[in-house]
Amino acid sequence: MESTIPDSVYVLAGNTLVSHTFDTLRSALLNAIGSYGMEGAITFCNEKAFPIADIYADSVVIKRAAIRYRNPDNQPDSLETAVMEEMERQLTSGVPTVKVIRPGSSDEIHFFKPILLQSMCLNCHGNPGQDIQSSILARIQQLYPNDRAVNFKEGDLRGVWHIIFKSPKK
Repeated sequence: MESTIPDSVYVLAGNTLVSHTFDTLRSALLNAIGSYGMEGAITFCNEKAFPIADIYADSVVIKRAAIRYRNPDNQPDSLETAVMEEMERQLTSGVPTVKVIRPGSSDEIHFFKPILLQSMCLNCHGNPGQDIQSSILARIQQLYPNDRAVNFKEGDLRGVWHIIFKSPKK
C-alpha cells in the first residue's frame, strides 16, 4: 500500500539523519587527523567510516554512493547513478536539491542528498601532486588500489547520501 506520509516528512528525517551522520564522521575524522595525521586518517576512514555511518541506521539504511568511488562498497546502483547524473546537471544552474523517490513496486522510500566536496576534502580527493601530498596518495593507493575518487574541485558533486526508509503499512 502506498504511504500517505508526505515527502516533506522524509526530507526532514533524511536531512536530520545525514546531518547527524556527517557531523559524527567529520568529528571522528578530525580527531583522527589530530591524533594520527592525514595518512593515519586515511586508515581510519578505511576501517571506521562504515561502522560510524551505521550508528544512526536504526530502522533505515544509510548509504553513501559515488560514481567516482574510492571504496568499492560505495559503487552506485542504477537508481543512485540516475540520481547523481540528474544532480550533476543541476549543478550547472546552482546547487542540486534533495530528492525523494517512491518506486511503485516497492515498500521503500528513497531519500537522496548531494555530497558536495568541501575544501578540506581536497587533501584526499583533489588533484594528486597539487592538493594531495605524495605520501597521502601512496597510502590511498595502498588501501584502495582501484581508487577513482581524485581530481575533484571544491563544490564538485562527490556523491550522494542515500537513505532508505520502509513505507509504513496502512
